[in-house]
Amino acid sequence: MAKWASNSEQLKTNWKAEGQDTKVQTEVLGISWNTETDCFSFDPEGITEKLPEGPTTKRQLLQTVAKFYNPLRFTFLCLLSGNCYSRTPGAGRYELLPPDLGARWHTWVSKLTSLSQVHIPRWLATSKGNFQVHVFWDTSERAYGAALYVRLTKDDKTLTRLAFSQNRLAPVKRVTMPRLELLAALVGTRLLHYFCAATGYNIKQAILCSDAIVTLGWIHSDPIRWKTFVCNRVTEIQTFMNPTQWRHCLWLDNPADHLSWGLLGNQIQSLDIWWCGPSWLARPAED
Repeated sequence: MAKWASNSEQLKTNWKAEGQDTKVQTEVLGISWNTETDCFSFDPEGITEKLPEGPTTKRQLLQTVAKFYNPLRFTFLCLLSGNCYSRTPGAGRYELLPPDLGARWHTWVSKLTSLSQVHIPRWLATSKGNFQVHVFWDTSERAYGAALYVRLTKDDKTLTRLAFSQNRLAPVKRVTMPRLELLAALVGTRLLHYFCAATGYNIKQAILCSDAIVTLGWIHSDPIRWKTFVCNRVTEIQTFMNPTQWRHCLWLDNPADHLSWGLLGNQIQSLDIWWCGPSWLARPAED
């Protein structure tokens, strides 16, 4: 076996005694991992250094966005903006972007270097046993998505970590906001089902939150009351979840709000979504 790396101090001590080198910085699925701090980070230099400085075509834009490989969606916030730029109506693959869109694109690229300052903890505290899972979702006219958090309380201290998230661009064909919210709720349900299947967590103990009152009303009702679009998605949601697990939260307490709007690379540094999450998560689950 080769290419070993670990954050275990005991293993590192044994390797040093055997004269083997230990890696402080390595890569896991294309994401940088610091074994000393046990945090993930992202290095965008390999992407930005090869970009042209002049006018950009839609083909170059698509190539740049496709270079991001992040299976846990750690760069989802800035990638959303890049994907939105790719939907330039009437623009061919080899045509230059319109001047206003080209300027915004170069601004987006110039801020990517700030992603190297974002450090995401690898450990989710699930090994402690007694933890809760919270899922938030949100949508806008541009996109929709959901985020899954793990919350652990021990010795009157609360630790919250972002496990992973998923967001998608809104359909090209116009869809009403309540239906987009329902699509985001479905993404959150599928994320939770995947997490529970991988970890063995009881899906009936999870808590799902949103500020979408209409969508929550659909989920708490008999799906046969609604038209086909709503009925099919509510049926799938209720197959995995009990409607009582869905709760309403204020939009100020909803961390998934960033998923639906997107941010520049330098704006992600100031967010608290990685470590502690929203203030709502600090409250007892029964509130």
